[in-house]
Amino acid sequence: MCGGSAAAFSLAASPAPAVALRPLAPALARSRTGPAVALAASNDDGPLRSTLDTANGLTKWLVVAAQTTAVVTRRDFASPYIVVGSIGASFGAHALKRLINQQRPDGAPFIDPGMPSSHALVATFAASAWAVHLQRAGASVALLASAAVVSGLRVVTGCHTWAQVIVGIAVGAAGALAWMGLGVASGLTPPGAASTAALAIMYSVYLGGSALFVVRKMDKWDWRK
Repeated sequence: MCGGSAAAFSLAASPAPAVALRPLAPALARSRTGPAVALAASNDDGPLRSTLDTANGLTKWLVVAAQTTAVVTRRDFASPYIVVGSIGASFGAHALKRLINQQRPDGAPFIDPGMPSSHALVATFAASAWAVHLQRAGASVALLASAAVVSGLRVVTGCHTWAQVIVGIAVGAAGALAWMGLGVASGLTPPGAASTAALAIMYSVYLGGSALFVVRKMDKWDWRK
């Protein structure tokens, strides 16, 4: 009888259950209180972190602005062709995430699957496609370096693991090479190669794809994330 009482007292006084639950705290924070609370609980709120978060949140807007500017100013076939490919890469990344269904790192500001990183995939796709089209060393270095910065910020800010970003980069680069290869094989992407009818069709697809992207993607964007 005394032995049973002592065991019960020892179990009640032991800190083991509390310790065992500690690894579950980040997951519980994400599932019960939402991504914002999880982020605040797992990361510092210093000025450096705030700057990195802001830069990370702005990257997708900058990519869209740069591509839109290219379409408006260049008025060729390749510009909307690359943007349409980038839009397809964005939706493809979303489908891959659902298929692979790998969670993001603990404390990430999102709770949807993270493999592969869609930011890394789309940024690398766009940078690689433009590098292939422009065929200029300086521009290619700048484009690929920018995509690397976008990808790195996803890890630094806790949105993805390195593996998720690296896979996104690999898939984005491979997709861009395939997409641009298709354009060359069809005889449409070299300057001046596309007919007036082909240009009209391409710009119609670009406008339709852009509208779909705005409704399905950009409407949910937060400049801080």
